Amino acid sequence: MKNSQLVIGTFISLLMGSPITFAALPESLEFFQKDLDYAILQEMQQNSDQVNEFDAELFPDRKDDSVVEKMKKSANENTSHVTVEIRGKSVVLEDVPRYAWFAEFVEDMATRGIISGYQDVDGNPLGQYGPADNVTIEQLSKIAVEAAGIDLEYCTNSIKNENAQGSWSESYIRCAESYDWAIYSDGTVDVSRSATRSEVVTTILQAFEANFKSLDGTVFKDVNATTEFGVAIETAAADGIVSGFTDEEGNLTGFFGPSDFVNRAEIAKIVSMALKIYLR
Repeated sequence: MKNSQLVIGTFISLLMGSPITFAALPESLEFFQKDLDYAILQEMQQNSDQVNEFDAELFPDRKDDSVVEKMKKSANENTSHVTVEIRGKSVVLEDVPRYAWFAEFVEDMATRGIISGYQDVDGNPLGQYGPADNVTIEQLSKIAVEAAGIDLEYCTNSIKNENAQGSWSESYIRCAESYDWAIYSDGTVDVSRSATRSEVVTTILQAFEANFKSLDGTVFKDVNATTEFGVAIETAAADGIVSGFTDEEGNLTGFFGPSDFVNRAEIAKIVSMALKIYLR
């Protein structure tokens, strides 16, 4: 851990090689403790691909985990990650740095109470949003229902999809079926699989009751009259919700990728844009 070693080394050098008065020592200790805490958390962030193994080894689950909580609290002011309120508690999303292109959209969604990030088995927030994770069909149903402000109590129909019966998403799938949203309407979709870009767009537009436009077939190179949900894709593009892929320089390529999967960062932007456009 280079960062933490550097801070520790500097601290030792300061104690052994520099004249420090006892009056100044407590202030110095506090200063370097903050730096040390921050360095350790930075190291954990840089090794996010190994974070689960790292946490299990160094910070096993325990009720009185005051050391870890103190570190997080101490470093909170020194980091620049999105912080959200979840059930009255401030939670830092450690995988949503404010410089990321999707940060403002995740923050908007969290502020509206549509998303809250991952939770443990007891429902406690883990401080992880998972921006690179694919959105599943059942997650899409929850996001769409929540974003559209649909009251679950009004969805009293019998659920068609056997795969969703008894699952956490049953009430959301039932609502999606009740409103006859395309991919849920016949009750046969695998709710656990990843959702495609075309499925996400058409579901979000249906949830907001957008006015679908006619299919032109010239907006994207890979969307034509035979493309499933092509009308929804072109409508979303015309309304300013999606724009398709760009190259490394930010120039539009003309491709949309209708069958590509959507990650959680992308859906945050899609829904955030839809809220601004359709709920003015």
